[in-house]
Amino acid sequence: MSKRRTLKILSSFVLTGTLGAAAGLPVSSVAAAADWPQRPVRLIVPFAPGGSNDVIARKLADSMSKNTGQSFIVENKGGAGGVVGSGYVATSAPDGYTFLFVSGSLATSAAVQKTPYDPKTAFDAVSMVASAPFVVLTRKDFPAKDMKGLLAYAKEHPGQINFGSAGLGDSSQMATELLANKAGVKMQTVGYKGISPAQLDLVAGRLDMIITTMASINGTPTDQLPKLAFTGAEREPDYPDIPTVKEATGLDYVVNVWWGVFAPKGVDGAIRDRLNAEIKKAISTEEFAKFLHTAGARPQSSTPEELQKLLESDVDQWTETAQAAGIRPQ
Repeated sequence: MSKRRTLKILSSFVLTGTLGAAAGLPVSSVAAAADWPQRPVRLIVPFAPGGSNDVIARKLADSMSKNTGQSFIVENKGGAGGVVGSGYVATSAPDGYTFLFVSGSLATSAAVQKTPYDPKTAFDAVSMVASAPFVVLTRKDFPAKDMKGLLAYAKEHPGQINFGSAGLGDSSQMATELLANKAGVKMQTVGYKGISPAQLDLVAGRLDMIITTMASINGTPTDQLPKLAFTGAEREPDYPDIPTVKEATGLDYVVNVWWGVFAPKGVDGAIRDRLNAEIKKAISTEEFAKFLHTAGARPQSSTPEELQKLLESDVDQWTETAQAAGIRPQ
């Protein structure tokens, strides 16, 4: 090999090392991210098929599969309000091929259950994907036809309103418990392995109400049930005649749900950042925005640090809500 050729190769090594150092990452880490993914990536949804977590995760997986040329596969591992699937990811190898797609229920479940993991420390946050208000639904023949009537009925019949949730501590349950706490009423939760079976029972009249997302009811018979209010700060543009809970009741009650992606603790930082970029790319398209719009949600990305801070704040908030409702971790 000529001296000139040898110097050229050495120079390329020096340059590559300099770039890796400048980025604050080992060269091997940067290279790993550049080559990632080399095989199918799993997105674990800790709920049964059909709910908002499942619906949004599948759309995200489809978009990222197209963008990267590698398969992103959604796997449902429901049970215990999301704890089973979340626990599975928490103990998975942080190799960049298993991630958790979950809503804010990651925080709410930890407030009411003795989870086998600490949500604040068991995962590496990657990015938010979407956010949305909840909607308050009742069975078709429920006596109350608006929010004031619902709360009045609850006061007159303490503990007799049965509401469905996707298991102990999921977002829908905690949103309802917070409403009950604010209004000073008692209602009875009925837990399911996912929100879809709860919605089926609401349609069948075996439940009285559910606070859930438009994403989970879109295109289902549940969408035809009475919508009493949305839980956001402002009315939803697509439903201008339906008030917010705060507007209808005067209660200081505003709650939104978010969806995001987490990795097992210790995932390569460069791979995490690459997935963060792929998520932003996927949700920034008009097609994805329209999809979320029909589901009553909106795209919302974040840095890993922002999502981590949100998770920690939510854990604290929902722990306080559970304590106020007299719920002891089980």
